[in-house]
Amino acid sequence: METGSGLPPLRQCRAKLVDLADALDMASMEMKAYLDLETGEILYVSDDARRELESVYETMPEETWSASEEQQRVAFVAALEAYGPVNVEEEELVDAYAVEQGLATRFVELPEADTHASYRDMEAFVDTVTTPRLQRRLDTAIRGRGAFRRFKDELFSDPAERERWFAFKQERLSDRIREWLADERIELIEEAG
Repeated sequence: METGSGLPPLRQCRAKLVDLADALDMASMEMKAYLDLETGEILYVSDDARRELESVYETMPEETWSASEEQQRVAFVAALEAYGPVNVEEEELVDAYAVEQGLATRFVELPEADTHASYRDMEAFVDTVTTPRLQRRLDTAIRGRGAFRRFKDELFSDPAERERWFAFKQERLSDRIREWLADERIELIEEAG
C-alpha cells in the first residue's frame, strides 16, 4: 500500500534511539541486527544461526511449507527440539526464524557498521579537541593501519576526553540512525528511560 505521493506509508515504532544507535555500531557482516517494528526490540542473528536454521529446515517435512503459518511454526518448534542446536543458543535460532518469517513486514534489517563513517567520526572528533598536544597525538594515531586501536589507546590516557568521545560518537551514530529511519519511512516514537 502506497500513499498518494508514491512513497510507502510511514510506519511507527516504539524504541529507544540509543539502543538503535548501539545496534548500528555492533551490526556487521557476521552479526545482523533487526528492528522489530511491533515491539521495538532489536534482535541479533549471526551467520552461524542462519546456517543452523537452514539445517533445521532440512529436517522439516516438505509439506510443511504449504501449510498455514501456525502449522509451519509448530513444525519448526518440533524440528528444533529434535535437532538440538549445536553451534548457537536455541533462542538465537528462534529469533532467526521469527526474523525470516517477518522480514520486510515486521522486521527491518539495520545497516551494518560503516568503518568509513566511523573513521570520519574520529577525524571530526580530533578537530574538536582543544588541547594541542592531545589533538596532535590523536591526529597521528588515526593515520594508517590500526587507527581505531591507536585512537582508543590515546584516549585512554585522558578520561575526560574519552567520555567526551563516547558522547560525540553516540550523537553521530544517532544522526545516522535518524537518517536510516527516514529512509525506511519509520517514525520513531521514543521510549522514555
